[in-house]
Amino acid sequence: MTLLASAFLGFDGAALVAFGIWSGHPLLALIGAALFVSSGLVLIYWRWQQRQLDEIAAARRALRDEAESMRELLRGG
Repeated sequence: MTLLASAFLGFDGAALVAFGIWSGHPLLALIGAALFVSSGLVLIYWRWQQRQLDEIAAARRALRDEAESMRELLRGG
């Protein structure tokens, strides 16, 4: 879903830049450039968030393994 939203935002930005240049309205081109750049920022943030979620999952697995080894130790063997 994030990729679709980013692609849509990038397309809108590129179209607005082209229309702004074609019509001679530099403000539209500037707004379009901002939208295009923001689509890249969405992707960068999404990748960062995915890495954070992977780190959380790894920490949970490590905690689960540690708890299991403590249970085995308390059981006596």
